[in-house]
Amino acid sequence: MMSEHDDTLRQALMENSQLREEREATLREAATQEYAGHVRKVERIYWVYAIICVALGVAAINFFARSYDMKTLIGCAVGILVLYETTVLMKLWYATSRLKMDVLKEMKLLRLEMARLQQASGIEHPMDPQTKYEPTRGASPWERRVWIIGCVMVAMVVSTWTSQAWQLGGGEIKSIATVTLSPDGTAEKRIESVRQYSSYYRPTSFTIYTPETSQLRVVDINGNDLPITTSAMHGQRRCEVTLTDAAFVDGAVRYTEIVTTPQAATLDDGVWTYTDGIRHAGGDRDYSITILTPVGATEVSTDPQVSLEVNGQQRTKAVFAGIAEDDRQYLFHVKYRLPGGESE
Repeated sequence: MMSEHDDTLRQALMENSQLREEREATLREAATQEYAGHVRKVERIYWVYAIICVALGVAAINFFARSYDMKTLIGCAVGILVLYETTVLMKLWYATSRLKMDVLKEMKLLRLEMARLQQASGIEHPMDPQTKYEPTRGASPWERRVWIIGCVMVAMVVSTWTSQAWQLGGGEIKSIATVTLSPDGTAEKRIESVRQYSSYYRPTSFTIYTPETSQLRVVDINGNDLPITTSAMHGQRRCEVTLTDAAFVDGAVRYTEIVTTPQAATLDDGVWTYTDGIRHAGGDRDYSITILTPVGATEVSTDPQVSLEVNGQQRTKAVFAGIAEDDRQYLFHVKYRLPGGESE
């Protein structure tokens, strides 16, 4: 029969075995978590670098596809190759770092196993419990999905930004408009435009919308017409203007729009009224619109009020100039009478 001392001894040995198991589990978990933390850090560094490569790669491809400058093309090509090679090196670095962490973790667990076997000598079931070998865990699946979504979002943002930033060179646009009115109310509007562009992107065309009743011509600085493709669109005409080599002068696109609109000025009780306006998007911009009344027009008034002067052709000139705010409509009105009570 077992004595009370035998029961006490067996219970003490069991408690000692449980404590040893708990301590071994704690050491095993600490060792695994230590190296898993290093792996997660390495993986996050890799993902951050991947996002940077995606942003630079998308920008370089966008510039390469749009640029006409040979230096820019060579630079973008070299940049794309460098980014590709560095991504390969980063993959190799990540794989090597993870292998290193796995080896160090296994060596740590092996040392714990050897220590456990040494302490278990002379005890019943010395091989139980065995040390469990767990894989070194990196980032969780949801965190990897977040990184992948981040790469896609960065690619979309950079692609959109680079496309818009270099549209028509992304530079400043300056234009001066002059409207010449005829006695029958026809208005000929000439807009001289200068659009800066960078070597990253040489524009090939731009779009103008005009009323269906208007006639549009676009000429370069030599007076040659630029090709125009016209299509109807909701009561307007969409005119796609193709830029030729003659339109590029001194690092800028220079051209003149000539829009002829019949019956632009309306007649009411012997008073002609002409209305013009501007509205644009993309930040504040300087504007200048000069309106020339028919020869010999009298009782000229404007809204908003501006100073008037008569040129050598006996035309009254009204100049509207200032700074147009982004996405705000500006209207300019000119009223006048024709000499001798002309109404047609």
